[in-house]
Amino acid sequence: MIAMLPAPALPRIVRVLRLPGGERVLVRPVRPPELDRVLHLDGRNQLALVAQTCGSGASTVIAEARYALVSDGLECEFALSVADDFRQMGLGAQLLAEIECRARALGARRLVADVLRSNETMQAFARKAGFTMTGVPADARLIRIVKDLATSSAASPCKPAISELPIAA
Repeated sequence: MIAMLPAPALPRIVRVLRLPGGERVLVRPVRPPELDRVLHLDGRNQLALVAQTCGSGASTVIAEARYALVSDGLECEFALSVADDFRQMGLGAQLLAEIECRARALGARRLVADVLRSNETMQAFARKAGFTMTGVPADARLIRIVKDLATSSAASPCKPAISELPIAA
């Protein structure tokens, strides 16, 4: 049986980011009622964050980042998705930085993801963020991106929660 964490047990990660055009974006953990969509995350070793716009009385999810600490505790797998209209604004980089910080805090030594070989945009983003690329022997359609967390901004502290951060380059 999978147990859901009560809302007070979820990590207190909430940020308000400002896009280059001035629009504010809320980044927060997925709430328990939304867990059906993201499936059984424990909120510590596995977490999903969403970024949402909050204008005009409606909110729209514009990005999602998630991670899962691998059972050996040395690697942390992640996934990142940003809506087309919100790419190239720094949002993906901010979400990746949050994942890196949390993975490092959990003791992971590497951040990893499998990317379609045809996804040149993600590969370029990963290279710019300091990832190396290797093949995936079991599937020629994939490339594995890997970042050594011990040598990447290890001294940088995580940003404080509930802050308004500009995300323009």
